[in-house]
Amino acid sequence: MLTFPHKSIFGIILVCFIFMLLPTNVQKFFYLNIESFKQGEYWRFLSAHLIHYSWMHCISNVAGLVLLITIFKNSKLYIYWFLASVVIAIAVSSGLIIFSNRLMWYVGFSGVLTGLYAYASIKTYSENIKLSMVVLITLSIYVTIQILQGELISSILIPDLKASSYAHAYGLCAGTLFGIFDNFITNHKVKVSTDR
Repeated sequence: MLTFPHKSIFGIILVCFIFMLLPTNVQKFFYLNIESFKQGEYWRFLSAHLIHYSWMHCISNVAGLVLLITIFKNSKLYIYWFLASVVIAIAVSSGLIIFSNRLMWYVGFSGVLTGLYAYASIKTYSENIKLSMVVLITLSIYVTIQILQGELISSILIPDLKASSYAHAYGLCAGTLFGIFDNFITNHKVKVSTDR
């Protein structure tokens, strides 16, 4: 039986598929276009992460989400997937708008997905240290290579994938920091309740 966090992930997958069924000219209203955002089209801040450049791009991100819940399905901790997704999406969009002035538009869930892997690794660190370390080290190497080599890995695997390597870096940082913050809050609540 799926837990609520896993249902949240499947909800995100469903929304991604629905967005892909929209006509191309309608899809463009959901891209993170920096100029349009600055002119007041604020929905793009979150919607860009649910829309994809192509079906291959969408399916690769959906496969990553399915792998995520498969890897971390036995977690004893309650991982707030939906909340983490929103926080990471806000961080990725903020990073792209503030630091990537040359980027005309952005779409895709891969930046958030990278952050979710980092978040899940931090949250489950005490349950499975080896798995958490392998995931975090792999993500760090992948993001570093992408930044240094551009989109070399992505363009070889999926030629039409337009994800920004910086979005993955912002996602990794946001997911890690949110996981640390979440653990701090959780541990603080446990400590307060045991002190009473």
